[in-house]
Amino acid sequence: MNRFMFGFSAILLSAMLWPSLPPVNYLPYLVAGALIIHRKIPICAGGLFSIAWLTIFCLGLSRQDLPMLQQPIQVRGEIISLVSRNSDWLSLDISFIKPNLIFVPNAKLRLSWKNPPEVDVGQVWQFTLAPKSIASVLNQGGYNEQKQFISQHLVGRGRVIDAQLLEVSSSLRNDLISSLKPELTLLPQGDILLALLLGDKQLISKERWQALRQTGTGHLVAISGLHLSVVTAWIYTCLLFGLSRFMPHQSRRNITLALVTAGISAAFYAYLAGFGISTQRALVMILLLMLLSLLKRFSSAWERLLFALFMVLLLDPLACLSAGFWLSFCALGIILYTLEIQPKEFTSISTRRTRVYTGLMQFWAIQWRLSLGLGLLQAALFGGVSLHSLWMNILAVPWFSFVVIPLAMAGFICWWLGTAFGLSWLVLLRLSDWSLSPYAWLLDISPQLPAHWLTLSDSTLALILSTFIGGILWRYVPKNKHYLPWLSMLSLLFIPILLACMTLWPSVHSNRWAMHLLDVGQGLAVVIEKNGRGFIYDTGAAFGDDFSYAERVILPFLKAKGIQTIDYIVISHGDNDHAGGAAILIDAYPAAQLITDVVGLNGQNCRPRHIKWQGLNVNLLSPPQVQAGNNGSCVVRINDDWQSLLLTGDIEKQTEAALLRSEYILQSEVLVAPHHGSKTSSTEAFIDAVAPKLVLFSAGLANRYGLPKPIVVGRYQQRDIMHFTTGIEGQISVIFQQSEREVKTYRGDLAPFWYNSLFRFGDFINPE
Repeated sequence: MNRFMFGFSAILLSAMLWPSLPPVNYLPYLVAGALIIHRKIPICAGGLFSIAWLTIFCLGLSRQDLPMLQQPIQVRGEIISLVSRNSDWLSLDISFIKPNLIFVPNAKLRLSWKNPPEVDVGQVWQFTLAPKSIASVLNQGGYNEQKQFISQHLVGRGRVIDAQLLEVSSSLRNDLISSLKPELTLLPQGDILLALLLGDKQLISKERWQALRQTGTGHLVAISGLHLSVVTAWIYTCLLFGLSRFMPHQSRRNITLALVTAGISAAFYAYLAGFGISTQRALVMILLLMLLSLLKRFSSAWERLLFALFMVLLLDPLACLSAGFWLSFCALGIILYTLEIQPKEFTSISTRRTRVYTGLMQFWAIQWRLSLGLGLLQAALFGGVSLHSLWMNILAVPWFSFVVIPLAMAGFICWWLGTAFGLSWLVLLRLSDWSLSPYAWLLDISPQLPAHWLTLSDSTLALILSTFIGGILWRYVPKNKHYLPWLSMLSLLFIPILLACMTLWPSVHSNRWAMHLLDVGQGLAVVIEKNGRGFIYDTGAAFGDDFSYAERVILPFLKAKGIQTIDYIVISHGDNDHAGGAAILIDAYPAAQLITDVVGLNGQNCRPRHIKWQGLNVNLLSPPQVQAGNNGSCVVRINDDWQSLLLTGDIEKQTEAALLRSEYILQSEVLVAPHHGSKTSSTEAFIDAVAPKLVLFSAGLANRYGLPKPIVVGRYQQRDIMHFTTGIEGQISVIFQQSEREVKTYRGDLAPFWYNSLFRFGDFINPE
């Protein structure tokens, strides 16, 4: 084993847990240290070099003269991907072109374009943009778009104001996609075929993606090791058979020709796939295996895996932030482990049974280990598992390997040759489309299968993972006195297990309760949690037909926290940023009592009254009668015997004054600032009456309204009131435990990792 590669890869993989990247002025010391200890301590030298390399790589991405100010800018870029289209908006990725920059990572921008002209991949445009940071909403259980952006080298976002087409940079892959896509659009399974042949997933709908993920078969349509291995094996086998049959030779000539041809074919297929992370890993592994075979040099499968891991991380150290990277390498590791223990499990069978039976047993061993291992990893990455992935993969993997992929590649070659003669040879492509029909049927029925997707809370996941790791250690650590320190580490695994159990079965008489102010951009969504039950105040906004913060943020958060029962849903007023997701939450929790004055929502009104919920006092304070607009927001005060919380919606100074004249108690330790910190609210008299110790602003980062207003923030600062803003901190959770109060923010406490930091436009690391 190469210890330098091992140290490099191990430390770089740990970057997932780094709180920050080292300052730039540390780079000379890191590089010098790696050079000094390279011979004596190569594993440490590899680790130091990995830290320096990741920092240098991110520095190259961030220092490309990208402006930091929120004002229109001009950039020159090539369209590399059409991400999605929603109504009259197009989302696309461009590769940032800077002629005077060489030997730097290729930075990309994610743009949104309203009513665009006809655009295509490969075109070069001069864009006038309104730039935005890559910072995204961050909440427990939610999709971390910011981390995904960084893993894809996306350093900024922007809205297209104007654009001018400069040139069309054609490439073979783009030309093939443009020609083949219209043909495949007419086929029932054309979306999967396009993904299998050219790695283009634009035709795959949101519903089909969800079915692919929930059945655990998404890897079948993402070109990776399976696809390259199948193509390489078929080409090598067929070519070697033909050469041996018609051009026999006693030397290694035929084997060499077959290996070289198969390797070139694998590289070309990887090019057609766009050289994704999983494709890169598989290609490196295949080419390395072929090279070692040609050189007649032996190396273990684990050494080849380490070399592939090292090469992928050397080419792109940010690959470790991608979920596909972890799934790909873990799958290969599980396969290698199964093949390594093959003699122990299958030798006795092979002597008594046929080789076919042995092969089936080996395939079964690989499949159940893959389903278990990748299922746990999938649960950790996506918060859920599929109970049907095992049997679906057992059916689908051999079908794809021996039928679908060979037919699809043969059909593609036939179609390509036909285009050279001006003909449309689609017979084999239609046949491969037909071969996908059973798989498509499985995807269609998967939502109706019982327990097709189980969402796991954080506590349940911690319990399962701790038990799994403990079982592995107990199974493989030798039971003797020399390994007592390792065995003693098993006791540490009982800590998360006990904590998870305590969370799974909370005490009904617990005094602990929590308020979670979720990051929903420029909107408001609050979840009150006690004894595993929930109280929701507002839902965030909804845009178009397929985007809602209730679906993207609130529901995943509730599942991650293990909150299965919602007793009350309060919709303060009818503005979209407060009530946009009401319908989704009502459908998800039909037993919840709805409190609102919004017309069209059937529920109880917001007239002042007292509600007892889970031992907490919930007091509706305003409005005394139905009132339109912001001042008609439902004001709620929640308290126990020690502390209190005031939720104010979008009330303005008129309602604040009315509350001051009422007999209601306003004093609260925690205040969610009225109207997101608008200057029409938070009057000094109201702040003094509430006298909060903590004020929270629900406002999006760099929102167009400029909220919270500096003058309003200043009023709270003058009174030494601690303040946080969701756009800066992400999710903000306040945990109440009698007289104690603990504040946790997503970026600062829940996930304080460097890739979750608040980046400016195009900025990644601290130069000092």
